[in-house]
Amino acid sequence: MSGLFYQLGKRAAPAVVRARWLYRSLTGDESDRIKAEYAMGCYLTYLHTREGNLERDPKTVRWLNSLCARLSRALVNRERRFQVRCTSSPEANAFALPGGFLFVSTGLIDLCGSDTDEIAFVLGHEMGHVVKGHAFNRIVTSEVARLLSQRIPPLQGPLRPIATRVIRRLVTQGYSRRQELEADRFATRLTRVAGYDPEAAIPLFDRLRTQTGTNDESNPYFSSHPPFKARIEKIRQAIEENR
Repeated sequence: MSGLFYQLGKRAAPAVVRARWLYRSLTGDESDRIKAEYAMGCYLTYLHTREGNLERDPKTVRWLNSLCARLSRALVNRERRFQVRCTSSPEANAFALPGGFLFVSTGLIDLCGSDTDEIAFVLGHEMGHVVKGHAFNRIVTSEVARLLSQRIPPLQGPLRPIATRVIRRLVTQGYSRRQELEADRFATRLTRVAGYDPEAAIPLFDRLRTQTGTNDESNPYFSSHPPFKARIEKIRQAIEENR
């Protein structure tokens, strides 16, 4: 699979140039934008996974793939091709790259006790960042897109370390608090439509709040997120609105 990302990644630069134009334009076909996102995501996924830090347990892989597929079928617009991968890391973490590439750590799976509804909400949340354009907009306006627009070969020169730093920021930082709440709301609706229980997010966030105490910043991934108490309140509101 990494070979596929390498081949697609080599063709990513022109797609990113086009993506930048689409991002700034008042016109532009949504299908073209999604294709540009996917090409960009292939390249960034290759960079992130080339060190071989993926979980290979077939049972875990099949389980995550089944959750992702079920959530994808519940989307109104099914043009995006969502894929999920599990990283071998004890730190509780999840993030999304443009194009629908989702990542969940073994640490987060363990924290959830492999609870299907809790992980479904996590995946739905990250899918929300993709569908709402949060992941795409962050990358398009980053140093990676600037270098690609200068037609620097995708896997040479200064691009690789800079792209790696951008991905690391995605791993260790969330989005704006408004975007995080927007993704929570998206996940609440999506998990319900897909047949999962969105209320599963509440014990998950309660558990995280207990672990971090009053300081949500003890985990770098959650440091930029809204306080867990605020997220729980908003999720409860969204659940009531969609009953």
